[in-house]
Amino acid sequence: MPLDISQLISEAGTGDHDAQLQLADLYESGFGVPVDFGQAAYWYRQAAEAGSRKAQNLLGKLFTKGRGVPQDYTQAFHWFSLSAKQNEDAAQANLAWCFQRGLGIEKDYSQAFQWYLKASKNGHAGARYNLAYMYAHGHGTSRNYEKAFQWYARAARQGHVKAQLSAGLMCMNGQGTEQNFEQAYEWYQEAATHGYDKAQYNLSLMYAGGHAVEQDEEKAFEWQEKSAKQGYVKAQFNLGLLYLHSLGVEQDFSEAIRWFQKAADQNYAKANYQLGKIYLEGLGVPPNKAMAANLHQLAAEAGYAKAQYRLGRLYGQGLGVDMDEKTAYNWFRKAAKQGYVKAQYATAIHLTKGLGVEKDDVKAYAWLILAHQSQDPIIKKILRKIGRKLTDIQIIEAETLANKWQENQDKLFARKSTRLPEK
Repeated sequence: MPLDISQLISEAGTGDHDAQLQLADLYESGFGVPVDFGQAAYWYRQAAEAGSRKAQNLLGKLFTKGRGVPQDYTQAFHWFSLSAKQNEDAAQANLAWCFQRGLGIEKDYSQAFQWYLKASKNGHAGARYNLAYMYAHGHGTSRNYEKAFQWYARAARQGHVKAQLSAGLMCMNGQGTEQNFEQAYEWYQEAATHGYDKAQYNLSLMYAGGHAVEQDEEKAFEWQEKSAKQGYVKAQFNLGLLYLHSLGVEQDFSEAIRWFQKAADQNYAKANYQLGKIYLEGLGVPPNKAMAANLHQLAAEAGYAKAQYRLGRLYGQGLGVDMDEKTAYNWFRKAAKQGYVKAQYATAIHLTKGLGVEKDDVKAYAWLILAHQSQDPIIKKILRKIGRKLTDIQIIEAETLANKWQENQDKLFARKSTRLPEK
């Protein structure tokens, strides 16, 4: 039933800031009146220009979204600044976000950090979450995992689900705090029960691995499914694996394909790889080698090392594609550079035999040095065989190459290491 706001309009018209704020809020939310962002912006501005810090912050938010006013980050920054300087914690957090993202102002992590700190000290949960992120990644301050954990935990205790997930991750990894699976489980559980998809995914992994709880494949499936249904791509992929391998649910190839496809539609490389395997082996569908090769290609081009190696094998065997040893070698080498042992071995074999590439025993030996870290006896045997053909100088050259490639792999892995989520 529509509200009678005539009295409120009258009071707002006389300059009553509380009435102006209340009226603007009604128009913005559509509570009892039709949504009218233009009217909301008008009344927020009236109160903001009169110095209301809350109205200044809310007007700034409308400028960020382009609601009732043209989207204008410079104007948003202006109003957030006025409000923040009056110690409005939400405005301080919003101002920090502008500095962090370079919205309406030049990007400045140091300023972002300082404003997040002010808002955090005023108790703003979102600011505490973002302050923790700044500490965790060394943005605007020195990297400090202990302080990152402390601020994530404070925000988590206020019910901030992303902070709960991040605190759980740090407990799980022993980062900034002692490793504590039980505490990680509690934070994941808290966020998961409030519907946070990434927490549901991580909670599923706890049940699957039996971390802090008794291993329970059915509960793992239940939480993975909850997350997947919300569209979280990693959960969609994992749910496909659960259906494929009958973990916590009856084996169902059609369901596996359906969930892999959902993840693939979000350009998740591993999902395209699994679909490729399904079509190659004919699991629940007629075998289709050409389709399999195409799906492997999609995953390989996205940088998935396992798919790059498998695609190399398809080209080497002429399955779903024309046999092409040069292309096979190129895909093996891409995967080898990412540290995939089977690809390092395959690259070495192509080099020592001159398949699709000029014969080069020095480089072959170098790749086998890296692959031999797996302690595979076959690799050890081939390494010795090629080594007997090389001079001492050539072996030193190969070892130098291997060390260089290992350094490159280490840098790649460091970039891919798990990062805590951002706002």
